[in-house]
Amino acid sequence: MKNRMLNERDLRALRIFCVVAMSGGFSAAESKLNMTKATISRQIKSVEESLGAQLCTRGPRGFELTAAGKAALIYAQEALNALDRIFPAIDASRGIISGPLSIGFTDNIIGNTATAIHIALKELNRLAPLVNLSLHTLNAQQLIQALIDRKLDIAVKGIMEHQKVISLRYIELYSETHRLYAVNRRQNGENRPVVFRQQQAFVAESISVLGYAQGPEATGIEAVAMLIATGQYIGILPEHYAALLRPVLPLEEIPGTPSWEMKHYAVTHAAYPLSRAAETMVELLVSAHRT
Repeated sequence: MKNRMLNERDLRALRIFCVVAMSGGFSAAESKLNMTKATISRQIKSVEESLGAQLCTRGPRGFELTAAGKAALIYAQEALNALDRIFPAIDASRGIISGPLSIGFTDNIIGNTATAIHIALKELNRLAPLVNLSLHTLNAQQLIQALIDRKLDIAVKGIMEHQKVISLRYIELYSETHRLYAVNRRQNGENRPVVFRQQQAFVAESISVLGYAQGPEATGIEAVAMLIATGQYIGILPEHYAALLRPVLPLEEIPGTPSWEMKHYAVTHAAYPLSRAAETMVELLVSAHRT
């Protein structure tokens, strides 16, 4: 039987294939790879010949991975990620922290005075200037999925105890207070529907326990604030965010309603070891928030 081995050219073509697959097609990958579609196509054709299988199709339904392509993507990413960790591992053996570090968080958290992420980032830059840092703002569901898919090393997000995923590790950093708000509250404010947010226990409680009608759905606190600003709805916002808006929006708390505490965590994947850069960043996040 012929001995099948991948050479350096195949590894380069697999990197290109992974970018194309994660981008969802040749066109979307052109700018990321700085290559033409014709060049990308040649590279993928080359690795398909080496593997002896078609990895993707392009047709009326757009770009699609074949069964072989889906398998190749999983193992190619694992292999390429392992190769990318060689230099940081060698650096770590010499006491040098380097390599990629991808961190995600939800929007509008910088205004919370309890947030010390920026302090941890500043200290990381001082301790480990060779770390290749990237930051991403995503919604709550996207953050968890990105961690599971290993597109993020660390996510900083607020989460309720019952929402925790068993395959992820949670390290508490700080808490924020959420309250019910309205504009022009005295004009029938308490009887307005509450802005709905998926998977937020606070909203469910305000509907089932406090008796508010369910209003339109919003994704993200900026969308909630926009609906509150119409004067037609009430909504739940973090206290710090409401304070930031008050100079431009006459927000008022709904009296007699409870407040809710949301704990924020540094979240990592429990099934995989952290890189030295990610370990260091988690330590710095904990230290900054304890201080």
